[in-house]
Amino acid sequence: MAEYYVTYKKDGRAWRASVKGYRRARARGRTIRVTRVRLRRALGLLVDDPDHIDFVEDVRLPGAARRLLGRHWAARRRLSGAQARADAAAREALRALKELSLGVRDASDLLGLPPLKLEKLWRARP
Repeated sequence: MAEYYVTYKKDGRAWRASVKGYRRARARGRTIRVTRVRLRRALGLLVDDPDHIDFVEDVRLPGAARRLLGRHWAARRRLSGAQARADAAAREALRALKELSLGVRDASDLLGLPPLKLEKLWRARP
């Protein structure tokens, strides 16, 4: 799959996008998503294999928005790690409760998790 470096810039109420190294591969749209679709169509006219296009995207944002977006993604990464630890703890607690012959519904009430979540954790145990 070929990678193309794309830069998106806000231009008033629209977004502009261009592909590095391809002067004629440009697009505009009201949203980033629409701009991406239009750019993919424009680039498809210039390359040999338009079905295997992968974009490496650089969205240019003002400083405050860029910082807030960075904080968001850092929090999402922390949440992902905390969720993995919480799932491991729930899996161990469920194992201990199953050894006491408690059913999944009783374990659900004690752990404060939905029964389907516990079933999923139980099936995915290492």
